[in-house]
Amino acid sequence: MEATPIIGASLMIGSSIFMYIVAFLAVMAIGGYLTYRTSPKRKQRREDKRNNER
Repeated sequence: MEATPIIGASLMIGSSIFMYIVAFLAVMAIGGYLTYRTSPKRKQRREDKRNNER
């Protein structure tokens, strides 16, 4: 019976580490998606600017 709190604590720590990893991956995915979505617009704007200066 004495080992049960230790097992519970280790499971809680492990699940919290897992949750941190999941949250990190979600942030990376959202950040990558936003960067991918905005970069073509920014590139197009830069090309338009370059063409208008000529």
